[in-house]
Amino acid sequence: MNDVQNMSRTEQKHFQILEAGRELFFAQGYADTSMDQVTSKSGVSKATVYNHFPSKEKLFEEVVRNSSEEVFSRLPPLDPHHPDLVEMLTDFFCTLTSILFSAEGSCMCHLAMSEGRRFPENARLIFETGPGRGLENATQFLREINDAGRIRVSDPRWAAGKLLALIMPLMDFMKSGMQALQPPTREEIRKTVVFFLKGIDETVSWPPHPSA
Repeated sequence: MNDVQNMSRTEQKHFQILEAGRELFFAQGYADTSMDQVTSKSGVSKATVYNHFPSKEKLFEEVVRNSSEEVFSRLPPLDPHHPDLVEMLTDFFCTLTSILFSAEGSCMCHLAMSEGRRFPENARLIFETGPGRGLENATQFLREINDAGRIRVSDPRWAAGKLLALIMPLMDFMKSGMQALQPPTREEIRKTVVFFLKGIDETVSWPPHPSA
């Protein structure tokens, strides 16, 4: 959380406007929030509000980017060399889901899904700075553990998507605000079936043998 006491007067006003925008956007959505409401809630003059944020779009963008940065800063690192990948990933996703199921996290998901059709650029921003960034991070992590010889991952991006979809099944619906949902191809379905069957096979030990 920002230390308001150590901010300059200009920084404090910026913070006040940003927090007012965040509360209003999360409580009532983008369409029903006006810059006049932000001015009233922030306690800052209208001229000052527009000096910091020339439009509602710019304010919304900074609210979303700041909120996403706060989420990622609270997550434990994805370490491809961690001795216990299961425990490390379990801790990571427990932290992530606790954030996403918080009041603020739920509001972000709701904004992306409920207003995406009317404001696709807003939905795209929420997705790219949040779930989309998470997908890229997970892809890179799986690529690194493959390169390190920990486990074999032939398609890191596909595997990352399936991992996130299993733990956070609403992720695909968040995309619907910016693009039409497409049914999976036959090959994607086949890979998912194989992925599932391998995952529930209790005869397979974990972690895999280093030479596997």
